[in-house]
Amino acid sequence: MQGLGAGFTDADWGSSEDRKSIGGYTFLLNGSAISWNSKKQSTVALSSTEAEYIALTQAVKESIWLQALLLDLGARRHIDEISNIYIDNQGAIALARNPEFHARTKHIDIQYHFVRQHTENKTIQLTYCPSSEMTADIFTKALPQPAFTRHNLGLGLIDRSVMILQETELGGEESYEEFYSETEAGSPGEGRCYYSPVLTGDESYSTIC
Repeated sequence: MQGLGAGFTDADWGSSEDRKSIGGYTFLLNGSAISWNSKKQSTVALSSTEAEYIALTQAVKESIWLQALLLDLGARRHIDEISNIYIDNQGAIALARNPEFHARTKHIDIQYHFVRQHTENKTIQLTYCPSSEMTADIFTKALPQPAFTRHNLGLGLIDRSVMILQETELGGEESYEEFYSETEAGSPGEGRCYYSPVLTGDESYSTIC
């Protein structure tokens, strides 16, 4: 799910002491986060779908602003990437696409239904993303170390977190003495490449520069 450019939005329903949900989003370009937000919602959501839909609203606002910024900068080729928002709640997707989805959604404040308007106008497009691959999950709650590290990678924060993930998932059985290796070509981050078998899903090395 983590391509060169995309948006991710998520919410942790009723996680606060006052039962208000925590919503978050992030947008990536060229594999790195360029915008992110984590905020307690102002109202109590009565379902996880409502909490996710409210979080999606904030992500859509940011997507529209970023699209306008990219247009001003002459980076039109990235607009389609920024308009694609991943969300891990099928109910929220259905609510955005179908105004007759469910009568019990009528209580949701009308301001949030502008998501549906922009979906119909194709200003944004919504794509389902499994919860295990939801990069924005890191902005909504505390996570176990493997998930926290994986989402750090999803945000483009390539650092010692790669080594932590390897040690966690491989049980610390392998030694990566060549984990940090200087490259001759010169790449972002002072020409440093990172070698990780985790990102390929097997025992072979992959290179991230």
